[in-house]
Amino acid sequence: MQSSPRPAYLPWVDLTRIIAIFFVIVVHVSYQLVFKWGQIPFDWWMLGNIVDGASRTAVSLFFMISGYLNLIHPMPWKEYFKRRIPRILILLISWSLIHMFLLAYTGQREYTLVTAFEAILTGSVYDHLWFMYSLFGLYLITPIFWKLAELDRNSIWYLVLLWVFFEPVVSLIDRFLGLKFGFILPQATGYLGFYLLGYLLGTRELTRKQSWLGFGTWLLASLFIILGTWALTASSGAADVTFYYINGLPVFVGAVGLFIFVKSLKFDSLAVRFFGATTTGVFLMHYIVIDLVKRGLLGVKLSAFHPNPYIGVPITSLVVFLLSALITWLLLRVPVLRRIAS
Repeated sequence: MQSSPRPAYLPWVDLTRIIAIFFVIVVHVSYQLVFKWGQIPFDWWMLGNIVDGASRTAVSLFFMISGYLNLIHPMPWKEYFKRRIPRILILLISWSLIHMFLLAYTGQREYTLVTAFEAILTGSVYDHLWFMYSLFGLYLITPIFWKLAELDRNSIWYLVLLWVFFEPVVSLIDRFLGLKFGFILPQATGYLGFYLLGYLLGTRELTRKQSWLGFGTWLLASLFIILGTWALTASSGAADVTFYYINGLPVFVGAVGLFIFVKSLKFDSLAVRFFGATTTGVFLMHYIVIDLVKRGLLGVKLSAFHPNPYIGVPITSLVVFLLSALITWLLLRVPVLRRIAS
């Protein structure tokens, strides 16, 4: 297989990344509010539910963009495994070590060489790094999808349809009907559907009507997640985040809608290019920055509760985003550190 020319710069790709990473930060800043049902004022809880529910498409968008960028640019297997696989392993191992060092330094955990190795191998270093492990698996199988796309694009759509049933639909049936299917299809589970949909939708020409339909779909899906979470939580008397599930049907529908809408946006700017280039580093370090601002790094403590959620959630999210982007930009300026920030 010959390498195909890399596509020209696409602002919508960076814009999707920026939205996705900001949503990730919002979720990680605000999620604790949702689990305080009955312990905080209702309006505080509802604020957390609104911003969290509306941001749940975050990781789905990352998987979709990754699928688009990897599948649109096939290359010889040897070149692919020489360039792409080491890159993701460097990111995963480097940031696992950085997080372990900080956890040990702050006294939250203790590591030996054996337990450190086990933590990296099992993916138990820090919560958000699970994404890198899942992405690594998708990277390994990517060359097979190049061949499928070359032979018959419809076969990829068929695999996506199978995934929609065996992941979003089956999970919904299991949760609300208590019916566990005896037949399963491991090949069409996990985050595969988002990865493939990113390629299928990213390479498809969309009309203006379809674009606004996508935006409306995301709004309705977000509204469903928010109101559904409220209803389930009020009914059970404890936080019930069933509709927050990444592979759940509401998040899936919302992610597809938002992806379609953002893809149709035709504008470029220095800000989009700047922040788009920092999203990998921002994702990998944002939990560290959240912890630092919570501890009062900037002379004032910032969190979802400080000074209150109406100020704390947006200000903390914005500060974490900007500070993480700045640190990433600085890392990108240093050749020896560039590989752990991009």
